[in-house]
Amino acid sequence: MNKLREYYWAYRNKITNKLFGQAYLPARGKNRGIVLISYIMDPFTILPGKGFSSFHTNYWECYEMAKLFSERGYAVDIVSPKNTGFIPKKNYSVCLDTADNFQRWIKYLPKDCQKIYPILMTNWKEYNEAENVRLENLRKRRGFSLTPRRRLEPTKNPELADYLVGFGNKTIFASYKQFNKPIIWIPISAVTKYDFPEDKNWNEAKKNFLWIGGGGAVLKGLDLVLEAFVDLPQLELHVCGPIHAEKDFIAEYDKELNHTSNIHVYGRLDVTGQKFRQIIKTCGAVIYPSGGDGTSGAIVQAMHGGLVPIVSHETGLREDSGYIPITDPRPESVALAVNEFSKKSAEDIRNLSKKVWLYARKVYTRDEFSKAYAKFIDEILKI
Repeated sequence: MNKLREYYWAYRNKITNKLFGQAYLPARGKNRGIVLISYIMDPFTILPGKGFSSFHTNYWECYEMAKLFSERGYAVDIVSPKNTGFIPKKNYSVCLDTADNFQRWIKYLPKDCQKIYPILMTNWKEYNEAENVRLENLRKRRGFSLTPRRRLEPTKNPELADYLVGFGNKTIFASYKQFNKPIIWIPISAVTKYDFPEDKNWNEAKKNFLWIGGGGAVLKGLDLVLEAFVDLPQLELHVCGPIHAEKDFIAEYDKELNHTSNIHVYGRLDVTGQKFRQIIKTCGAVIYPSGGDGTSGAIVQAMHGGLVPIVSHETGLREDSGYIPITDPRPESVALAVNEFSKKSAEDIRNLSKKVWLYARKVYTRDEFSKAYAKFIDEILKI
């Protein structure tokens, strides 16, 4: 599309999104059909040249999926997953839904419409149970109960879909095995790339660790990390994420977050900004004993900065990515892992860093996401 048409569709989508929770991307070239995507609306209302949000990879990824269909001659209807009044009325060739709409829509979709459920997280039952377990473990350790923050709504989409397509590793995909559906792996993208930090002080970096994540501090293992580092004054922890929104967590961990000299809290940072670049230049590893993800975009972004992941399998990194696994998510196991890392030689730390940086550059990029999704469309959907 030329710039004038891009502006037209962006403004048009701003209006239709606000009024109806819908947007549209026209087909490029000869129109071969139409696709329905139920995911994120905002990317389709962005004016040309403005760029996508740097706080999550899914803004760009959602638009890229629609664009790949458009480039192949398919117009794309985009609806909000929360648009419960929407009923499919067109002859859709493909339908992608991130929520629980298939059971409501299936009687309206053509029989040959291919249904895609994106794997963005562990299956909802395992995901919710993981948070329950983490919260119960916290209660047993500290006698304090916190509110669940990351509950997923039940969905029948995986059993009704033709294909499960998305992020993860063997651990994540195992939570979908009971549906006996084809699972197609797509590498998550990254918001930005960084050059390898050749001039990093590796002797200092091996004593500095980053925790970075989204909401749900307990599910994402921040409680375990804080409890470990409060007893490790020789090591430094840098915390990035929107944790201040979780008032009960902040109150319970006031000592660790606000009164412990080796723990530094920054809140949510733009990964393209100078402050975040300074932090990743300071650190040697990212510590993230998550209980549930698809593939953590935050950890992938840290890998692009050369930070060695010390993470759980549930973080969703591929098994060959070079991460150091935490298989027993307790404060003691976190403390053991970071202590062992800090005792490695500077040369070993640099070599580990270079390995994960090269892997991220090879696997977790926008180009690789686009190639993999295009291959899925061309070779599996064959539309």
